[in-house]
Amino acid sequence: MRVFVIAVIIFAQAQCLRAAQSSAAQFLKLGFGARALGMGEAFVSVADDGAALYYNPAGLEGERPCCGPKASGTAPPEDWPCCGPNEFSFSHALHVQNTAVSQISFMRRPYAFALTYFSAGQLEGRDENGALTGNFSARDLAVSAGRGFKLGALAAGVSGKFISQNIKNSGAAAFASDLGLLYRFSGTPYALGASVVNLGTKVKFDEESFPLPLALKAGASAAFEKILLALQADFPNDSGAVIRAGAEYRGISGLALRAGYKTSPSDQRDAILGTGLGGSASGVSAMYGFFAGLGFEYSNFKLDYALLPYGELGSAHRFSLGVRF
Repeated sequence: MRVFVIAVIIFAQAQCLRAAQSSAAQFLKLGFGARALGMGEAFVSVADDGAALYYNPAGLEGERPCCGPKASGTAPPEDWPCCGPNEFSFSHALHVQNTAVSQISFMRRPYAFALTYFSAGQLEGRDENGALTGNFSARDLAVSAGRGFKLGALAAGVSGKFISQNIKNSGAAAFASDLGLLYRFSGTPYALGASVVNLGTKVKFDEESFPLPLALKAGASAAFEKILLALQADFPNDSGAVIRAGAEYRGISGLALRAGYKTSPSDQRDAILGTGLGGSASGVSAMYGFFAGLGFEYSNFKLDYALLPYGELGSAHRFSLGVRF
């Protein structure tokens, strides 16, 4: 009955996500950590590290699933680096247009805690006549905590978060929750996952309120000995459906190679690439929709990097440093 209730809560949200509307707290859509971003954020059915709190809290349940030997059904060696029950990570993004994102997470299964801080830097203020009024700043913050648990053959998870936004002299706050389900087929490398993220109160600035970027995510993955493949569909409340695909290759000792792709509406793509205004992005920045990443592991430490092209806005670079203990 508990499994059924959670499944109904998750999939019933699809109805209210059909009508696109403007949403606030867009920083909640910037992803978490460099590993998942390097895979195009096709992570809802993977959710095997601290980023599970962001993508699917059901991944917090139980022991950390190890790739390689454990995926093939044999027990991993005692010194296998991904067997540690605890994980701490710090992530920082050199984002586009001098914006920045910093994130901290701590996972002690089945619990996890995380903080996301977004800064828009210094913005130029003008009055209704276009005259300069001085610079101002905009900052956003999200603090979250979650827990995973077992429901029969399913893993389930729930998280809560406090969201704060500040723009010049105005501020707003909201509360939200994420719900997730994860099913790993015993004795096989396959998994299915689904989650609803940012289900909560509206953000109110002065007299106007805006909903959070609510989204339903569902996907499947296959974790073979050397390669991880993932496919995912997102249904956000403020745009059309998005399809994501990601891959991670671990055939080289201590090194992971990652790639990903996501679809986007044609008008959004034209705006980002500048084609709607007669311009056009070039080089790596023109590869909007593609993701790439690298990961390095030594003992219990790992360093991850992800590249995100944003058309005429440039490219974003995400770095993550993690330790397991």
